[in-house]
Amino acid sequence: MDGSLRVGHTYSPTGEYGINEITILLLRGYELAKGDLVYIAHPKNGCPVVYQVTRVYPHKRVREYEEALLRDGRVITDFEDSTLHAQAYQWGWMDDGDSLRPLRYPLSPNTPVYVAERELIAQFTKPNGDWKLLLGSDPSTDLDVELGLYSLIRQSCLICGAVGTGKTTTAVTMVARAASAEPPVRFFIVDKDGEYSSLAEQLGADKVLKVPWRRFFQPGDVPWEDYIGEFGWQKTWWNSKILVHALKILYAQAAAVTKVNLKQAIGWVKPNKLGFNKKDEDFESYRQQVVNAVSGSKLIPDGDMEPLDPVDLLKDRHVVLMDLSQGRDTWSQKHLVVAQVLRRIFGEALENRRFGCIVVLEEAMYYAPQRGVFEIGEKDSRGKLLGVVKEIATNGGRNGVGLWAVTQRLSTVDKTVVTQCANNVICHGLEDVDKARIAEIMGNKFAELIGDLPPGEAIVKGTALKCRFPIWVKVLPELYPASSLSTPMSRFIHMEMAGRETLPLDD
Repeated sequence: MDGSLRVGHTYSPTGEYGINEITILLLRGYELAKGDLVYIAHPKNGCPVVYQVTRVYPHKRVREYEEALLRDGRVITDFEDSTLHAQAYQWGWMDDGDSLRPLRYPLSPNTPVYVAERELIAQFTKPNGDWKLLLGSDPSTDLDVELGLYSLIRQSCLICGAVGTGKTTTAVTMVARAASAEPPVRFFIVDKDGEYSSLAEQLGADKVLKVPWRRFFQPGDVPWEDYIGEFGWQKTWWNSKILVHALKILYAQAAAVTKVNLKQAIGWVKPNKLGFNKKDEDFESYRQQVVNAVSGSKLIPDGDMEPLDPVDLLKDRHVVLMDLSQGRDTWSQKHLVVAQVLRRIFGEALENRRFGCIVVLEEAMYYAPQRGVFEIGEKDSRGKLLGVVKEIATNGGRNGVGLWAVTQRLSTVDKTVVTQCANNVICHGLEDVDKARIAEIMGNKFAELIGDLPPGEAIVKGTALKCRFPIWVKVLPELYPASSLSTPMSRFIHMEMAGRETLPLDD
């Protein structure tokens, strides 16, 4: 601690001095900011015990006559009567085994407090090993903030923040760097708006593959009730019975479920097999209704198109993008296909110890919504997908499938999923209701540090950092989401220029 900058002393207006939280009376001319790291000397072994500042406030001795003077506009500028205080909570100290330990011995009153320097902060924040990624830097020390990849997979990750705070830039940057690590991490990204397309330009087409979501659809894996649900039919209706019987015929023949094959199988359905006792022309009317419904189905493919296997694609590429941005299909259909894909990936990981990846859910509330807060699509398809996401969030990490959930509204994401990701959290500025969820899950200390962060800055907390305590980070972008290539102003500039080019010439 020789040469360290002393900024103040521990202080208590009541005379009682705590250990886990301290109040610092700053020396005149010195200052601290919320999020800064300071330390005191361990009372027994002299090791640095680090604290993080949560609040800084001025204090002035109150005089009875001061209110009357201020009412008349007379201000007393007595700097000798003013002091600057800071409150901080304990991180702990590092023992010889490089393990973080809490201070348990009482501090002496007015213990000197020093600014934590780069080398000391690095001891608490740098993850062990070389398998890690750079996120950004600590604004107060300009120290690189790195995250351990093992923990990002094993304990998963949550990236959240309001619109325009940089959450997607943070996510796409983390993906790019992790996919370029040694060994490279494999990613399967469910991309709602096509924001991750910029990864192909950064990493190259040989490492990134963008696939329309329909190419993953496995018709043979769809339960019969899901086909019925697309048309809004009840199971007891004759339409439903005809369709189910035709599907059974295809399954018995091991034939692909396509519109052509299914229409042919519908023609093979006999009325007596279903217990239909009415006139033949009535049955033919029902049969035709089923044929018409199949013709207009968005769920049943037209021809015999071989579905893509996400596991095979991940073996050849570092990043596979499942693009949900194309088409006007319903969310019930998208939920069905996403559930199929995630179930396939997780099933492979359970059986194959040489396979793994990180699943990234962009706008996670669309796939794991909090019940009663955000609900989209049909209840059945939504529930099945949520079940798969919960399984990956709960058991995926230990089986080689990590989960990164990206969302702008934390309160709309299923609480079970968020809790499982809370071991490693990256949080940008949030709405009040989302800050309340942060405080509920991660504690008030973390919520107090968030405040209103400027765009591009974040608070990082979790097992990917050695200290497990929040760190303020200025994110260093590797690349930006695809939407950043076309700003609102540029769109209107292009429209104005195009309009001028089409104006008729004056005679």
